[in-house]
Amino acid sequence: MNYSRHLKGKYTDILHCALDKAKTWRILASALAVAGAAAVAGCSGGAGEHASASRADSPYKPTLFKRFGDNVNVPDGLTQDKEGNIYLSVPNYVNTSYPAAILRRSKETGNWSIFVQALVHPDTKLAAPMGIELAEDGNIYYCDNQYFFNKDYKSRLMRVVIDKNGEPLRIEPVVENIRLANAVRVRGDSVYFTDTFFDVPGKNLGGVYRVPISAFKNGPVRLLPKEQAEKDPYLLGTTETQALPVRNDTAAADGMCFDSAGNIYTGNFGDGHFYILKAKSDGNYEKPQTLFQDPKVLPSIDGICYYAKKNWIIITDSQNNAVHYWDIKAGKLGLLWVNDDTDGADGLLDQPCEPMVWGDKLLIVNFDWAFPGLKNSKNDEVHTLSVINLP
Repeated sequence: MNYSRHLKGKYTDILHCALDKAKTWRILASALAVAGAAAVAGCSGGAGEHASASRADSPYKPTLFKRFGDNVNVPDGLTQDKEGNIYLSVPNYVNTSYPAAILRRSKETGNWSIFVQALVHPDTKLAAPMGIELAEDGNIYYCDNQYFFNKDYKSRLMRVVIDKNGEPLRIEPVVENIRLANAVRVRGDSVYFTDTFFDVPGKNLGGVYRVPISAFKNGPVRLLPKEQAEKDPYLLGTTETQALPVRNDTAAADGMCFDSAGNIYTGNFGDGHFYILKAKSDGNYEKPQTLFQDPKVLPSIDGICYYAKKNWIIITDSQNNAVHYWDIKAGKLGLLWVNDDTDGADGLLDQPCEPMVWGDKLLIVNFDWAFPGLKNSKNDEVHTLSVINLP
């Protein structure tokens, strides 16, 4: 989010507007949301599939999983442990008077509590945990997205060191010099994450990075400046966004996940361009290749996750309040659900961001931070997680 010039839809000057609840932005957002809604009509096979996916009797209609108070005014990322306890990152961009934190839901009791308060940045005095992943080593890694407060390489990848009883000991930065740290995954001995904006003049780039965990033993790793990104040994590949009408959003690589073969999937928030980085036999990856690109069907990709049972990549479309899936074997995009603007009180989607498969269910975080061009027209007083029964 760049506050010095007009750009990037989701990542424009809307933070101040959201905080102040400025009427002018609300009016503009409502007007543009009407225009943006027309894009849904062609979603994943046309109006027929769109109508079916939004029917009240659809087996994939979302219901309410959890409603929070204002202390969770902007939730974002999800992860889980082997026992099924859920961890939720809470950056609280709309009202930063509530501290950013990571919450934990007990599988046994269903109760939510603060697991750890996020570590504030020494310069901005704020914290913003977004993508989050519980690794095999028992520690939690999360993206501290400082771009909304200061776009000058303040974002970091953080590690929550956890003791043998599953409780947090400390939080420490492990990767620095990131523009907009967004999604994070851990596979094998490495941490993978996306940087959504390179902010290189003339190009709308984002990228996927990989850093070995062993590199953290001597302190935080520092990425190269984006002008030198192609020389950065940790960069796996870049994606590029073409700004679409109405939203004019140039946000690139956002969500990210692996399939069972170790291939990486990512997509652009700004234009819905969906990519694969194919795993090579030597442990490296091919450069990003297009799997799907049709903004009339999929104009925005936020969070993505892997559903092993069906061999699907599940994708949230924040612009259209929709959940899609990519059938890996068939090489086709499908639609699980789409709904109109709502406050989400009944469990319907309200600017969906992070999805996570949890047993036979799909949990979906509703970001609910309104800005022009999305169906979601306002930051309401309802802050929720939705749930869908998976096939």
